[in-house]
Amino acid sequence: MIISMMVVPQKDWGQLPGILYSGYVSESGNEQLDSLLSRGGLESMFFSVSLVLLALSMGGLLFKLGVLPALLRGLSNNLEKVPVLIGSTALSAIGINFLIGEQYLSILITGNTFAGHFEKAGLHLKNLSRILEDAGTVINPLVPWSVCGVFISSVLGVSTMDYVPFAFFCLLSPVLTLAAGFTGITLSKTGKNAVA
Repeated sequence: MIISMMVVPQKDWGQLPGILYSGYVSESGNEQLDSLLSRGGLESMFFSVSLVLLALSMGGLLFKLGVLPALLRGLSNNLEKVPVLIGSTALSAIGINFLIGEQYLSILITGNTFAGHFEKAGLHLKNLSRILEDAGTVINPLVPWSVCGVFISSVLGVSTMDYVPFAFFCLLSPVLTLAAGFTGITLSKTGKNAVA
């Protein structure tokens, strides 16, 4: 944008703060080109930024008050079998995504809660990392009120429910993770049973 102001002599440097805040409005006369170039600015990002701040605030509040750890602690007391542990970890990450709408909190809260159980079960922590990615991060675009869901919907102009049937990776990752957990395929163990 600054480069275009140097190239196009009609623009005044005094307009730069307004353009940075409200976005650039192209007046080329070509409707399609103007539609493509007229956008941006801080103002266009306020909704997404405020959603991130609110989601992180709510998640931090629920975590600090002990609500989420208490819910997960009640669940984590029954995790003696590996398939139950992996299923509970994946479902917790998905549930936190739907509850809070923030993928980072689903990773942090679930990871901190279940790390000790993975060590106790003799599973390498890279299994936990994979589950958090497959069921925490990848699910977030499918949640309409999540940060990713709102961002993708606003950028593409398509509602979340309209693109869900085509989000094969997002839909299949948790399924494959659960299948690996229940069959034991690709699970790395620690100690004597370690798999390279």
